[in-house]
Amino acid sequence: MSAAPDAVLNPRAAFPGETREILALPTEYGQYVGATLHRPQSAIRNPQSALLMLPGWSGPRTGPAELMVQLAVELARAGHTVLRLDLHGRGDSSGAFGDCDLDRMIADAAVGLAYLQGLGQGMEEEHFPAPRNPEPGTRNASPPQSAIRSPQSAILGVCSGANVALGLAALKPEEVGAVVALSVLPFQPSRGAVFERRRRWKNLRNYFWKALKPDTWLRLLRGELNLGRIRKNVSGAERPGAGERNLKDSARDIEAELEAWKGRALFIWGGQDAEAAPAREHFEKLHGRGVAAEAAFEVVQGANHNYYGKAWRERLAARIKGFLQG
Repeated sequence: MSAAPDAVLNPRAAFPGETREILALPTEYGQYVGATLHRPQSAIRNPQSALLMLPGWSGPRTGPAELMVQLAVELARAGHTVLRLDLHGRGDSSGAFGDCDLDRMIADAAVGLAYLQGLGQGMEEEHFPAPRNPEPGTRNASPPQSAIRSPQSAILGVCSGANVALGLAALKPEEVGAVVALSVLPFQPSRGAVFERRRRWKNLRNYFWKALKPDTWLRLLRGELNLGRIRKNVSGAERPGAGERNLKDSARDIEAELEAWKGRALFIWGGQDAEAAPAREHFEKLHGRGVAAEAAFEVVQGANHNYYGKAWRERLAARIKGFLQG
């Protein structure tokens, strides 16, 4: 019997139809963000279609139940280069979770965008000294500083990651050609009473079903539940308390800045997401004010906020591939 292959994660590895590389990209704050680069192996390539993927507020670059991994694989096999990014204090990125706000996330996303644009020129990456305490199996890398910017790139974000994508499009309107916003919610200053009421009822329903599970009560007895966060979710709006800073808000007026961005946008929500209807209405109004030259607003019927069903994800992947191909 032949020996089993070593179960060691290499920085670069081949998978069916794609190759993946684990990276550590230095940031302007002297830290680094973890990332996974997916490149197509097939002869079918879309060199102008580099896609940056951004997860939600709390999660790593895998996305909810590996949604972003599945989408990246499908897109890479279709010829797209995809970079999945961990934001500050999440996943393999350095820094503390609580030190990160929306503007820091946008700055991190800009690092990923610059890296993709460097690759778009077909230039080799430069290697830099490893950051302090790097994650095992990562490689510190940066695009060539002299790289001429490649054609416009696309950004995909899930939930808060979509707010980050739109914030980066507003900041760099000439460099971001398209945004795919999955389950995106209005920016904090635009969340009115109707939206917050829907959000509160959605949280109540979720906690009700969780309360029926024995594992929830075991976690409560072990002290593993954040009771303060639960009380906040079911009793009031997502606003900071006295003396607190709203990390999900920006120092910029992103929605006003977005009116100068004339790229293409695809907004998708799950049909069973209680926040989808007011969120869609809000972004349709923004489009009416001039945000994005072209915008499509769609719903995956039956899907929840994170698209857990296989059929829902297949429909998402097919729609995104069609959108990126123009």
